[in-house]
Amino acid sequence: EPLQSCACMLKRGFVVGLSTGDKQIALMNGVQYVQKSLVSGTNLSILKKECDYQMRLIEELSSPMTKMYMAAFQETVSMLAAKKIPSNSKLSDEEVSKAEGFSEALIFHRVLQNFWLGRYSRCLYYAEKSSYCAEKSSPSSDISQLKSILIIFYRGLSCFHSKRTCGRRHMKLAHTAIVVMKEKGEISSWNYQCKIHLLEAEIFSATDKKDKAKVSFHAAISAARSSKFVHEQGLACELAALHCLKYGDIDDATDLLEQAIECYTKWGSQVKIDCITKQLEKIATRKG
Repeated sequence: EPLQSCACMLKRGFVVGLSTGDKQIALMNGVQYVQKSLVSGTNLSILKKECDYQMRLIEELSSPMTKMYMAAFQETVSMLAAKKIPSNSKLSDEEVSKAEGFSEALIFHRVLQNFWLGRYSRCLYYAEKSSYCAEKSSPSSDISQLKSILIIFYRGLSCFHSKRTCGRRHMKLAHTAIVVMKEKGEISSWNYQCKIHLLEAEIFSATDKKDKAKVSFHAAISAARSSKFVHEQGLACELAALHCLKYGDIDDATDLLEQAIECYTKWGSQVKIDCITKQLEKIATRKG
């Protein structure tokens, strides 16, 4: 199922739970609805309002564990939108270390936050912690499995943009990510085709296969657009632009970065808009 369809079904479960007075069922569906919406590129402003609304319900029920999960989503959504963390949703690693079953969820959020904020070395750091957890236990549900898959994906991309050199080990991690995405892509090309093309494009770019990389980047952009993953479309445009800059294709890079801004605007991420704007200003300075 497309992630957007899953989110819609979970939203209905949330509404039905509320209408029947079963707030526990409502919140169970609600937290999963927020997760699916976040990873499918729902507008962050809309998602923030949803998180705030659900947090008020959670506080009424006095559910500490559910509150921690929703606080993590509030934190991530706020950071991706404007790099600000609401005072009522600040989470520290130490604070949640003793919360059974929550460590993997926190790692998932740290990976997302650091990747989208361009802190690729930190993204790798948290992703490696998740891999250590995965060696000890298998994913217990579709939700945790989705988190693991996305951690592997972001880890694979971060290998090419971390301050650390992209050596054999990092290249192996990227290839591992492609294998996982292709395996999942056989079940749902809608959810994973863009990710496959994007990882392949990065590998081609890192190995100086300029033309193959360009084809794969454009395939990733097209796949993300078809699947309505506006955040991944913006990412594909952004990374394609970096590839173009690597080979001095300034005009193509400028066009791609402008497309990225359009996508990130639809996503509602001012953080990414500001980042791309700075890149465009640097290019304008070089042209001048």
